[in-house]
Amino acid sequence: MTTDASGDHPAEYLRAARETLRVERRRTVDEREAFEAFRARVKRVSTEATDGDATRLRSDGAGGVAGGTGGIDGFRGPAGVGRLSGADDRFVAGNPLVAIRDAYAETVMSVPHYEAEYDDTYESSLAAEFGPDLAVALTRESTLSDRSKSALLSETDEAIAEREGLLDALDSESESIDRAADRLCSIREEITTLSETTLDELRFGTLDAYRVRTVTLEEGCDAVAARRQRELAGIGRSLRLNDAVPDLATYLYHDLPVTYPVLAAVGAVGGRLEELRRSIERALIHCQ
Repeated sequence: MTTDASGDHPAEYLRAARETLRVERRRTVDEREAFEAFRARVKRVSTEATDGDATRLRSDGAGGVAGGTGGIDGFRGPAGVGRLSGADDRFVAGNPLVAIRDAYAETVMSVPHYEAEYDDTYESSLAAEFGPDLAVALTRESTLSDRSKSALLSETDEAIAEREGLLDALDSESESIDRAADRLCSIREEITTLSETTLDELRFGTLDAYRVRTVTLEEGCDAVAARRQRELAGIGRSLRLNDAVPDLATYLYHDLPVTYPVLAAVGAVGGRLEELRRSIERALIHCQ
């Protein structure tokens, strides 16, 4: 992240993190609601095809549905789907698998962010969400079995639960950032006040008190960093992370200039504190 000389790096780091959280939360809510709508439609689908539906659903997924994979197992969203042509719709009309496909396309794969996030086929999307075996059953079998429908509903429940878990983690992350931001803001205000003082005009005792205060503020920064690490670890334990995503911060902030915005803000504030303390120590030497 580049700024001019007057740029406030700590505030920018935290502002970017908050915006990322806002977007991720909105998308996760959209996906949870989409899966809830999909589940409701699946429950209404009969496992028996209507007359004239012996035709196998085309193995290519019939219509180029797209989805995608996210950085955390189970946390992913959909992408667009092209519907069958009118002739093809009539050819397989009434097949429960077509009803499933259309329901998935019109709910899970129609969330607002799909074009920006995901790009794969219908079958690949099913496999990423529900596993390869169920994806094959929903795209290669001739009709929907009771077993497949039951498995699909169970997996959909799991997809909803995963997103609810992610929402809880996002809320915890937001609270963690707010706590750190409040403490860092207080420290930065003290730095500003101390920095505006003309050190050369102060007596030794006052300078020494200032030096002690900067040490205390540095310890405060260290405490913010330590608490942040503990909170990240706690949030991570509540989620199912894959090997490529060590923690929630990496999942959320990998596109930002800094992957750990709170720790980056702590480092920036700590750097200002160290510089101020050294200035005070130089003034102390000259005052003796």
